[in-house]
Amino acid sequence: MKSSPVFEPGIRGADHLVFILGHPLGHSLSPLMHNAAFRALRLPWVYAPLDIPRDQVKNAVEVLRSANAVGANVTVPYKHDVIPLLDHVEKEAAWLGSVNTIYRRADKLIGTSTDGEGFLRSLGTWRKKLRGSQGLLVGAGGAAKAVAAALVGSGIKSLFIANRSSERAQHLVRLLLRRYSNLKAEAVSIKEGERFLSQCDWVVQSTSLGLKAGEPSPLSLRNARPATLAVELIYHRPTAFLTQARRIHLPNLDGLGMLLHQGALSFEYWTGRKAPLQVMHQTLLRRPSAT
Repeated sequence: MKSSPVFEPGIRGADHLVFILGHPLGHSLSPLMHNAAFRALRLPWVYAPLDIPRDQVKNAVEVLRSANAVGANVTVPYKHDVIPLLDHVEKEAAWLGSVNTIYRRADKLIGTSTDGEGFLRSLGTWRKKLRGSQGLLVGAGGAAKAVAAALVGSGIKSLFIANRSSERAQHLVRLLLRRYSNLKAEAVSIKEGERFLSQCDWVVQSTSLGLKAGEPSPLSLRNARPATLAVELIYHRPTAFLTQARRIHLPNLDGLGMLLHQGALSFEYWTGRKAPLQVMHQTLLRRPSAT
């Protein structure tokens, strides 16, 4: 397994360890944020990345069973892969098939998801406007599932889900309709999603397009109404999607708020302490610029 050498001395001297499992992890700000939080509360803990290939996921989860490990975050592309490796998965995460947080209780590893609530908290005052609204979700992966469930649970009226793989979008629609039978939900192509933007109060970009510099936006926002809120879940650089939204003066949010709030909720699972939200936020704001 590959982990950043920056954290190796700290790991050897730490009382407790928390990891993030995923690939790639070079862009992740979670170690910066959580290590600042541990220092603020004078906890001798270390949060370290485990950037691993898929065939090492099982081994990585086993690392969490070591004496001083207390849990992990899970990110792209392993939010589903870890589920069968855990002792228990909380109901909502099991329903979604997506785990972003693993925590230990005695000798058991438990999976949950803080993505959905983290997303809602990141919206600030926009959260109050969700009830009765309709919008477009771009993507159908692990983060998209959590965001979709959070949106539907907030009382939205209807939802379009656009994804390159129509099968994955249709699966997510079926999942939501089984629980929320009154919801209007439809799987659409990316081109259809672009046309439906004229009917949308918000659009959420949840795909990985933008993780790498120079990647294009998954869709054009030219049909969006002037008041349509554009939300990008990627946080470490202004993506083509976000740049486009700002160029045409749409209200917009990047993914930093979701990173902050889902991370704070994870922190509380691991430590049993209230997360130092202001410290974590200020640390993220001072982050190095991405290239």
